[in-house]
Amino acid sequence: MSFFRLKDLIRAVRVCKTAADERNVIRRESAAIRTSFKENNSQDARYVNVQKLLYIYLLGFPVQFGQLECLKLAASPRFSDKRVGYLGATLFLDEKQEILTLLTNSLKSDMNNPDDYIVGLALTTLSCVASTEVANDLMDEVQRLMDSSRSYIRKKAALAAVRVVRRDPELCVPFLERASALVGNKHHGVQLAAVALLTELCNHSQEALDEGRRLVPVLVRQLRVLLNFESSSEYEVSSFSDPFLQVAILRLMRVVARGLQEAADGLNDVLTHVASRTDWYKNAGAAIIYECAVTALAIPSEQPLRVLAINLLGQFLSYKDNNVRYVALATLSAAVITEAPSVQRHRATVVQCMRDSDISIRRRALDLSFALINAQNVKPMVTDILRVLPVADMEFRSSMVYRLCAAITLFGDSLEWRVERMLRVLSMGGNYVNMRDMFKFIRSIALEADETMQRRVVRNCFALLERDISQDKMVFAGVWIVGEYADLLVAGSEQLRAEPEISSTPTRDSSAGLDADDLDILGALGKPIQDKSTVIADDMLQSNSQSVAMIAVDEELPEATPEPSAIVSLLDKILKARIVSTTNKNLALTALVKLPGRFANQPPIVSDIRSILSRYESSMDCELQSRATEFDKLLSKELENVRAGVVERMPAPEYNDVPYEEYVLNPTAMRMKALTVIRRPAIQPADLIGDTAASAEAEARRAAETNKQSVMSDLLNLMDDAPSAAAAPGSPQSPAQTQQHAAQPSSTPANTLADLFGAASISPAASISPGSETAANFSSADLDKEYEVYNSNGLRITLTPSKKQKTPTVVDILATFYNNSEMAISDLNFLVAVPKSQMLQIQPPSGQHASSGSTVTQQVKVANPSKSALRLRMKLAFTTDGQKTREWTVSATAVALTHYRNALVVYFIAGACACVFAAKTLKVLIRQQRPSSVRSSQKESYGMPSTHSAAMTYYSVSISYIVLGGGLADENGYVRRDGSPATSKRISQAIVVVLVSAVGLLAALSRALNGHHSMNQVLAGVCLGVVFAAAWWYLRSLLILPIDKAIELLTTTPHHV
Repeated sequence: MSFFRLKDLIRAVRVCKTAADERNVIRRESAAIRTSFKENNSQDARYVNVQKLLYIYLLGFPVQFGQLECLKLAASPRFSDKRVGYLGATLFLDEKQEILTLLTNSLKSDMNNPDDYIVGLALTTLSCVASTEVANDLMDEVQRLMDSSRSYIRKKAALAAVRVVRRDPELCVPFLERASALVGNKHHGVQLAAVALLTELCNHSQEALDEGRRLVPVLVRQLRVLLNFESSSEYEVSSFSDPFLQVAILRLMRVVARGLQEAADGLNDVLTHVASRTDWYKNAGAAIIYECAVTALAIPSEQPLRVLAINLLGQFLSYKDNNVRYVALATLSAAVITEAPSVQRHRATVVQCMRDSDISIRRRALDLSFALINAQNVKPMVTDILRVLPVADMEFRSSMVYRLCAAITLFGDSLEWRVERMLRVLSMGGNYVNMRDMFKFIRSIALEADETMQRRVVRNCFALLERDISQDKMVFAGVWIVGEYADLLVAGSEQLRAEPEISSTPTRDSSAGLDADDLDILGALGKPIQDKSTVIADDMLQSNSQSVAMIAVDEELPEATPEPSAIVSLLDKILKARIVSTTNKNLALTALVKLPGRFANQPPIVSDIRSILSRYESSMDCELQSRATEFDKLLSKELENVRAGVVERMPAPEYNDVPYEEYVLNPTAMRMKALTVIRRPAIQPADLIGDTAASAEAEARRAAETNKQSVMSDLLNLMDDAPSAAAAPGSPQSPAQTQQHAAQPSSTPANTLADLFGAASISPAASISPGSETAANFSSADLDKEYEVYNSNGLRITLTPSKKQKTPTVVDILATFYNNSEMAISDLNFLVAVPKSQMLQIQPPSGQHASSGSTVTQQVKVANPSKSALRLRMKLAFTTDGQKTREWTVSATAVALTHYRNALVVYFIAGACACVFAAKTLKVLIRQQRPSSVRSSQKESYGMPSTHSAAMTYYSVSISYIVLGGGLADENGYVRRDGSPATSKRISQAIVVVLVSAVGLLAALSRALNGHHSMNQVLAGVCLGVVFAAAWWYLRSLLILPIDKAIELLTTTPHHV
């Protein structure tokens, strides 16, 4: 059954009561449409069928079989057919399908149609589905239509040009002039399309970016016209003059003024005008205000304007629309890096958003709340987040607990406050605390806390465990603390403790449950054998633990001073509970066996403990059974004499302290770095990486405390083997750091450009080998001078420092790489690191490949607010074909020359050099190119003959000749030609000759196999090496007496004469 009209098909689908009925209707209609396409070639039938396919596509069913019919409709001369055909093409096709090439002719033909609406259909289709090939084919047509006298065509053509530029950025230049001319057009549609095109061009071309910066006055004038309602009223939307064009202009301003203070200065007034004159209570006004605020934060604007932008975003937090609040929270999370003091003013509103009904708002508010935490507000912020933790979404709790632990550890000013807050985190979210933070908490109690604090902590832990044992890490930490400091737990603990001091050399008990082996028990299966009464007690315990009311954040933590028997009962309750993990039960057994050592004057508790242990000697869990049996044996009278030494206090647990990530408190900043750019140097010249003065001061304070970790990672971590930066003046160093600095040898500077803020002083340069690193101390040098820091392996590097008057503490260093070799250099990688007191920004290089005789540049900016000595650590790596072979050869010959100091060795090395020189001379004379694959990538020199093949063949032939006895002289100075060696010596000589010949042959063939030379070029090099070696050694046999005598005289030391 086929529905002949689109309305009939829609009616049939609507009356379907189930999804199965709908699928049956669509399946029957799709089959009928296929049949119609095959049997009926009528254009009217095709028009109706494609319409029905569009409706079927909107329902989510496959319609790929109608793609070709859409192209046939697009080729129809009727406008109605073209409209449906092009609409189907934009929906059914994409740029990856080959059938799209069939649409090119139709598009080109319709772009030359005299009907403007047909031209508009073609341009719209091109804007939606154009691939790279189609964009290149129709680029000329789009350029021609951009010069049309009709605004409708110019608008459509500019939008099509946006698609063309996106698909092929190399086509930017032809559209630049036309886009600049259309920006000043009076038609708002043309202006909007031109601004969109110019924004796209600026993102792909530096030339377009320069042109956009030249058009800043034009953009400012256009924006003022819109703000003053001087344009036609037909463009007004919600009492705003064309908000779409205002938003597009603001986005273009953000692109052209990013990183350029001169351009930003021209935008400050108009941005302030937009921010103050626009009503943000309507959606259109909110969109304009948002773009204005983001633009002000993304460019080096003035500080009052940045504060105004933050305040506007803060007002968005009270907006009724969730979308507006969401984008405001996301933008503030990114802006907090540079505008932390301004964002702090809206902290109360952000905290309220953490309880919003929308989950996306709650997530963004949590991210921003953690990003606002610093050393000054850590206490109230942690308190506010702890209030939200019990009611937070389950998916948020893991991240919240992790970042709470990080904030408490990094910013806590006292041990007492950190311990108290960590106990609250453990009691509220102990199931989400990771092992590192838990061990860090236990270690701080064992090492940093005094006896008074330990007594208070153990009493808090006991009271918290009595209330709730459902939090896994709380049970782990609480049981460990109770087991170790039980003597401090009971009332009058000063009199009850038998052994108050901790042994300086404790004996490690394999059953103490404190090392990494205990973590493997987390996945252990098996439960202890329990009777019916125990199961009932467990169910009651679990229901009670879930119904325990949380302790309010403002309340003090409860304390308890129980009797020793109560401690035993608590540990027994933990052992019986089903919700307690096997690891914690093992730890509870260990805590039980420690109690007799803590309460030596109360023997009755030993019998209670042994009765508990006896229940687990038959446990199905092997670890529980093993511990219970061993501990029961330990509590027997036979081992009473050694029990005290076994159960004495353990040292703090060891763990790998991995520092927190750089963006642990603000993950949004890592995803939205584009909005956090360099601020105005006049306000904060040292801010080259998006940090604020407040955060820099906080960083300095935290660095002065050796027991604190830094929030921001060290800049020197850019290189794995970078050296530790010298401490800033006045900052203390730990003994380990002092020893490390003393043991590190002082490296020779690559080129001592002295302090760029004082008198000039230059020291000689030191060479750097590829892949190695060096340090450069820049102290007082004249600016705008070129200093050489490296010159080796055909590569020369110079550094040119300079400064601007507006930024006196920022040094611009231009690194220039000169390729002086005959080979091309590729994979150029230049890394720089600076000390902590300085800030670094490295721009991308102009290229990573340098042909022979060409140069590559790279810009480096260093902020030095303290005006101390500017020190750079540089690491260089690059690839040059044959580099390793030449270095090995030169090194080997140099070692041989300096070690033997023999005339034969000198003659051998001179022959190698002469052979290489002869091969290079023949290259220049013959001028035969290398294989085409090599010429197009790296190689720039000629290839006939192969220099490497000639050199390796010369080495093989010469060494074989010498091994066989040729060239050696007797005691009278004549060539020894007697050669009748023994059989064993002859065999060894033959083996050496075969090996040396094989190495030379393989080295020569590798040049052809790797594509660096053709086989003919390699064979020519081999022949040259053989002929040159034979001629070279024959020449020596003719001139042996005068040459040997002279060389021996020159190379022999006076000691040997």
